[in-house]
Amino acid sequence: MQPAGKFRHVGTLQSRVETQNPSTGAIVVTWSTFEADVRADIRYLGGLETLKADAPTAIQKASIRIRYRPGVVATMRFVETGGATFDIKSISPDDTGKREIDLVCETGANNG
Repeated sequence: MQPAGKFRHVGTLQSRVETQNPSTGAIVVTWSTFEADVRADIRYLGGLETLKADAPTAIQKASIRIRYRPGVVATMRFVETGGATFDIKSISPDDTGKREIDLVCETGANNG
Protein backbone atom coordinates (compact mmCIF):
# COMPACT_ATOMS: atom_id res chain seq x y z
CA MET A 1 0.00 0.00 0.00
CA GLN A 2 1.28 3.46 -0.91
CA PRO A 3 1.66 6.11 1.82
CA ALA A 4 -0.87 8.97 1.82
CA GLY A 5 1.78 11.60 0.98
CA LYS A 6 0.14 14.50 -0.83
CA PHE A 7 -3.31 12.93 -0.41
CA ARG A 8 -3.96 14.59 2.95
CA HIS A 9 -7.75 14.97 2.66
CA VAL A 10 -10.24 12.15 3.20
CA GLY A 11 -13.75 11.88 1.84
CA THR A 12 -16.44 9.73 0.30
CA LEU A 13 -17.39 9.31 -3.34
CA GLN A 14 -21.18 9.17 -3.68
CA SER A 15 -23.44 8.10 -6.54
CA ARG A 16 -26.68 9.88 -7.39
CA VAL A 17 -29.75 7.66 -7.09
CA GLU A 18 -33.10 8.74 -8.53
CA THR A 19 -36.30 6.96 -7.51
CA GLN A 20 -39.92 7.79 -8.16
CA ASN A 21 -42.26 8.38 -5.27
CA PRO A 22 -45.14 5.94 -5.87
CA SER A 23 -47.70 8.27 -4.27
CA THR A 24 -46.86 11.54 -6.01
CA GLY A 25 -44.84 10.40 -9.02
CA ALA A 26 -42.15 12.94 -8.13
CA ILE A 27 -38.51 12.05 -8.66
CA VAL A 28 -36.63 11.77 -5.36
CA VAL A 29 -32.83 12.18 -5.38
CA THR A 30 -30.71 10.43 -2.77
CA TRP A 31 -26.99 9.68 -2.56
CA SER A 32 -25.37 6.31 -1.90
CA THR A 33 -21.76 5.59 -0.98
CA PHE A 34 -19.70 4.48 -3.97
CA GLU A 35 -16.46 4.35 -1.97
CA ALA A 36 -15.62 5.59 1.52
CA ASP A 37 -12.28 6.72 2.98
CA VAL A 38 -10.95 8.04 -0.33
CA ARG A 39 -7.64 9.89 0.08
CA ALA A 40 -7.49 13.09 -1.97
CA ASP A 41 -5.53 16.24 -2.73
CA ILE A 42 -8.00 19.16 -2.88
CA ARG A 43 -6.88 22.37 -4.55
CA TYR A 44 -9.14 25.40 -4.77
CA LEU A 45 -8.89 27.15 -8.14
CA GLY A 46 -11.03 30.24 -7.69
CA GLY A 47 -14.60 31.27 -7.30
CA LEU A 48 -17.46 33.36 -8.55
CA GLU A 49 -20.81 34.61 -7.37
CA THR A 50 -24.05 33.83 -9.16
CA LEU A 51 -27.78 33.98 -8.56
CA LYS A 52 -29.63 30.83 -7.55
CA ALA A 53 -33.32 31.11 -6.65
CA ASP A 54 -32.93 34.91 -6.79
CA ALA A 55 -30.27 34.88 -4.06
CA PRO A 56 -26.53 35.47 -4.46
CA THR A 57 -24.59 32.21 -4.18
CA ALA A 58 -20.81 31.81 -3.99
CA ILE A 59 -19.40 28.98 -6.08
CA GLN A 60 -15.88 27.70 -5.47
CA LYS A 61 -14.09 25.70 -8.17
CA ALA A 62 -11.70 22.95 -7.14
CA SER A 63 -9.53 20.19 -8.54
CA ILE A 64 -9.56 16.99 -6.53
CA ARG A 65 -6.85 14.43 -7.32
CA ILE A 66 -7.46 10.86 -6.20
CA ARG A 67 -5.83 7.54 -6.94
CA TYR A 68 -7.27 5.85 -10.01
CA ARG A 69 -10.35 3.71 -9.45
CA PRO A 70 -12.71 2.40 -12.14
CA GLY A 71 -16.34 3.46 -12.20
CA VAL A 72 -15.99 7.12 -11.18
CA VAL A 73 -18.28 9.27 -13.35
CA ALA A 74 -19.16 12.97 -13.61
CA THR A 75 -22.61 12.56 -12.04
CA MET A 76 -21.05 11.69 -8.67
CA ARG A 77 -20.00 13.93 -5.83
CA PHE A 78 -17.11 13.99 -3.36
CA VAL A 79 -17.96 14.69 0.29
CA GLU A 80 -14.91 15.75 2.29
CA THR A 81 -14.92 14.36 5.83
CA GLY A 82 -15.84 17.29 8.07
CA GLY A 83 -15.84 19.64 5.10
CA ALA A 84 -17.49 20.61 1.85
CA THR A 85 -19.56 18.70 -0.66
CA PHE A 86 -18.18 18.91 -4.21
CA ASP A 87 -20.23 18.26 -7.36
CA ILE A 88 -18.03 16.49 -9.92
CA LYS A 89 -18.33 18.31 -13.26
CA SER A 90 -15.77 16.35 -15.29
CA ILE A 91 -13.00 13.81 -14.92
CA SER A 92 -9.50 14.22 -16.33
CA PRO A 93 -7.26 11.16 -16.44
CA ASP A 94 -3.58 11.73 -15.80
CA ASP A 95 -0.81 10.80 -18.18
CA THR A 96 0.85 8.32 -15.81
CA GLY A 97 -1.05 5.25 -16.91
CA LYS A 98 -4.11 5.15 -14.66
CA ARG A 99 -2.37 5.97 -11.41
CA GLU A 100 -4.41 9.08 -10.59
CA ILE A 101 -7.45 11.00 -11.83
CA ASP A 102 -8.40 14.65 -11.43
CA LEU A 103 -11.99 15.53 -10.59
CA VAL A 104 -13.01 18.99 -11.79
CA CYS A 105 -15.53 20.10 -9.14
CA GLU A 106 -17.67 22.93 -7.78
CA THR A 107 -18.93 23.56 -4.27
CA GLY A 108 -21.34 26.14 -2.93
CA ALA A 109 -24.33 25.60 -5.21
CA ASN A 110 -24.68 21.87 -4.69
CA ASN A 111 -27.62 19.88 -5.94
CA GLY A 112 -27.43 17.35 -3.16
